[in-house]
Amino acid sequence: MSPGKSRREPANPDRTPTLIVKSYRDFTAQDAGSPVDAGRLSGEESGKFVLLSKGRSLHLILSPVSLTPYHANIVYQYLHVEGRGEVEGVSSGGCRIITKGWEVHGGGHYTVQHWLHNILFHGKSTAFGKYAVGKLGALSPDVAAKLGLEGYTLEFQ
Repeated sequence: MSPGKSRREPANPDRTPTLIVKSYRDFTAQDAGSPVDAGRLSGEESGKFVLLSKGRSLHLILSPVSLTPYHANIVYQYLHVEGRGEVEGVSSGGCRIITKGWEVHGGGHYTVQHWLHNILFHGKSTAFGKYAVGKLGALSPDVAAKLGLEGYTLEFQ
């Protein structure tokens, strides 16, 4: 390097994506007039999930089938309804994200087994294909904590 010149430091030396986790819950069970989580009472919660990215952020969105029957419904809810982006053509076969920068990295099913302190990610989305295990697995230590389930183990199938 010549005198007077300095080495540029990268803007983001940590190349690990930022993990954002959103979990829609179905609070339909009633206990003494106040909503409770039916899954925690039964010992198990399950549903579908999708993995999205935009820029350096990875978004894991979980939702019970009772709220979003198709993976495309999860994308629509998370992006369109919550004002993050425009989505059209939502069906069992998928959807089209109009807003630039968003990318779907597949989806699947999840099961939270409270009695085992375990979160199981399995299967695939008919619309978007198998989830990117490598992307999600690399951030697995953060997933349980961001779901409020510290101490739970994650299992990928």
